Amino acid sequence: MGERNKRSRVHLDEHEHEMAHDESNWLVSYADMMTLLFGFFVLMYSMSRFDNTKFDLVRKEVAKYFGGNIKEVSAALLAEQKIMNILKGSGDLNGVEIIKDGNNTLLLKFDGEVLFDSGAVEVKEAAKPNLRRVVSALRSIEGVNKIAVEGHTDSDAIQSGLVKSNWELSSLRASSVVRYFEESGVDSKLLSAAGFGSSHPLAPEVDKAGAPIPANKVLNRRVVVAVTLDDAEAAYKLQQKQFSKQLTKEEVEHQQREASLQEKMKQAQARFDEAQKRHKEQQEQRRKQQQLDKLQRKIQDLENKAQKFETDLNSPAAQ
Repeated sequence: MGERNKRSRVHLDEHEHEMAHDESNWLVSYADMMTLLFGFFVLMYSMSRFDNTKFDLVRKEVAKYFGGNIKEVSAALLAEQKIMNILKGSGDLNGVEIIKDGNNTLLLKFDGEVLFDSGAVEVKEAAKPNLRRVVSALRSIEGVNKIAVEGHTDSDAIQSGLVKSNWELSSLRASSVVRYFEESGVDSKLLSAAGFGSSHPLAPEVDKAGAPIPANKVLNRRVVVAVTLDDAEAAYKLQQKQFSKQLTKEEVEHQQREASLQEKMKQAQARFDEAQKRHKEQQEQRRKQQQLDKLQRKIQDLENKAQKFETDLNSPAAQ
């Protein structure tokens, strides 16, 4: 008897052990691994055609999802990408260099010959389509805080009688670009012009022997447009909006119709609520009126009874 109980207890212990061992636990680890692999291949696909702007957006979202810390996407990077795309599309990058100066400043450097004829202070007609595209890009970028135009010249003496020095030449050229920006719709509060003459050369104009270096003189003749942006987060939100799905005409019409119906639904609900409120008020007024009528009937009934008693008391029979 004791041996039988012992064998039964052993059998139950083995059965409980088998029940406690759940081999499906591996599914959790497998699901985690598949999720990580999926994220890895999405990143690989997103970087298959490398784009600095999109890469900054992807790494920001990945860091946010996994709880990491990362610097905000550069506003200057987003502005650079937009301007370069516009200029590349028109084939007008010759003579124009785009440089990031910190996170929130972008420099557009135009060779002197791109915008002005020799000794001239008015933007030449051939350069205006190029500038017009730059203006279009600048107006489409949110968070622009300042647009400073700088004029620079080489050290050669001025030969024209209208302009007396390189200081005036550089200042007039910068002012001419600013005027064109303003006439093209850029907010004048953002604009400023400055002439530096030959005081800020990019390269020496003579070699050690004192011989002139023409290529460096060409390099020093330039106009620089410095674009300062407010904060990177605003530009980041703008770029997110740019990468969002572009709606088709049918989808836009559907959204507009849905919004119209939603507005009509609100109006109908408001009418219903108002009608229901008035109905309840009328019911309450009717109930109060019924109570007053009932009370009035009781009063009239009592007055009739009182009058009857008074009549009986005054009758000859009662006397």
